[in-house]
This record gives sequence, structure tokens and C-alpha cells, in this order.
Amino acid sequence: MSGFARYLTPSEEHRRLGLACLGVGAQQVRRMNFDGRVLNCYGLMLVTRGGGWLEWGDRPRRRLPVRAPAAFVTFPGLYHAYQPDALGWSERWVLFDGPAAAAHESLGGLDREAPVIALGPGVQTLRRIFDSLNEAVEVGAPHRDVVAAALVQQLLAQLLVGRVNDDLSRVVRYLDEHAVEPLTVGEHARRLGLDEATLRSEVQRATGSTTKEYILRTRLSRAKRLLLSTDRPVREVAQAVGYDDPAYFTRLFTRRVGAAPTEFRRYGMEQR
Repeated sequence: MSGFARYLTPSEEHRRLGLACLGVGAQQVRRMNFDGRVLNCYGLMLVTRGGGWLEWGDRPRRRLPVRAPAAFVTFPGLYHAYQPDALGWSERWVLFDGPAAAAHESLGGLDREAPVIALGPGVQTLRRIFDSLNEAVEVGAPHRDVVAAALVQQLLAQLLVGRVNDDLSRVVRYLDEHAVEPLTVGEHARRLGLDEATLRSEVQRATGSTTKEYILRTRLSRAKRLLLSTDRPVREVAQAVGYDDPAYFTRLFTRRVGAAPTEFRRYGMEQR
């Protein structure tokens, strides 16, 4: 086994960023004696060459094959073991923790039930981020804890995107185009040829939101654009994004955005 490793010990101020990088490295691994372990942080391994397996969880433990290009995630408090096959593998790894990592679990990018992610062309993006991460933690690198944390966020975002397949992208594109139409979730599902439960599941996996929440956020985002790019009255903006009652739209917009539509428009114009 050969490679390099750097370890960081972030301060409390760095941990307030929400994500802390604890270590990063790369290695060429052949068969090894590894009985498994339980860590108190998350780990992300990127396998760029070769293959083997990952075993994880409480008994009965589960095992999945790992074949490059692939990534796998280990979770705090959860047993894991892994083993390259006879030819070995090349891996890059990072250890991290913080409340932002738990948020990525909630959004589906880090999945305890599916810790192995097969990668296609997206592996090149992950490799480039790891290259930057390696540079960020070199001796003498300024603000290494801050830069490393930001790069781990990029890794997790790319991992999240990598779990979205063409079918999920189709659902998101459809909702982006049709969110303002006066349709129920069931009617949207039928248009897509899905049942309502499947639509809810696919929207959750692709966006981290319920279907209703994603439609709401899409409508509000479109309303923001109309408020700042046109001089249409609030009543017309409300109708354009699917709300016939301008008073209800104003209350909803104010509660979710933190400013009334007229105030949002004024602040936006002042910042131009």
C-alpha cells in the first residue's frame, strides 16, 4: 500500500461553517488484512481503478461490489469494511463531519441504504475536486480548513447530482416547466405516466423536497424573476405564477422570502 495522507484538526470557529474536513489522502491498495471499523465521522472513498467490495451495517451485514469508477460512503457509528480484489484498486479518500453532512443525508446524497455509487463521466469532476483538495491541505496552504471544507461541500454536491438519473431529470424538467399550472399533484403524476407515490419518491430523490414544496419553490423563484425583470403589478405576477388571489400570494411570498413582493422589488432595483 502506498500513497499520502494529511489530517486536519479544525477549530470551533471552523466547525461553525457546518462542515469540517478531518483528513484527505490517496493510495494504491492491494489485498490487505482489514477486519473493519466504526468511525465517529463520515468518509468518502473514490475508487478510480480496480475493484473489490464494501461491507457495512449491523448484523446481518450487507456487502456490495465496488468497481471503478465508483465512490462509496462510510457513516459515523456504522460498521464498515472493504477489500480490493487481487489486482488492487486506486482510491482517494476524505474524512469529514458536521451538521451539513447530516443535511446531505437528508437530501439523499449520502444514503446509508445505498453507500456505493457507480460513476460515469462525473468521475472526472470528482477527480478534479480531489486534486484541488490535495493542494488545499498542503503544508503552508493558507486557510486550509476553510478551503478544504468548501471543497468537501463541492464533492458532496457532485455526489448528490450523480445519483440523479435521466428519469429523475425528466420529472424535474417537467415540474420546472409546468409548476405554475393549476394542477394537483395527482394530475401532474398522471401527465408523467406515474402514480402519485412514485412521483413523490422521484421528486424527493431528485430535489430533496416534497412535490408540493418543489412546486412552491419553483413558483416563488419565477415570481422573483418577474418582480425584478418586469414592471408588472403584483396582481399580474401572482396570476402568472399560479395564484389567482394576490393577497394570498403576498402573504405566502412574505412568509417564505422574508419581504413583501413590493419590498423585494424595491430592494432588488436598489442593488442594480
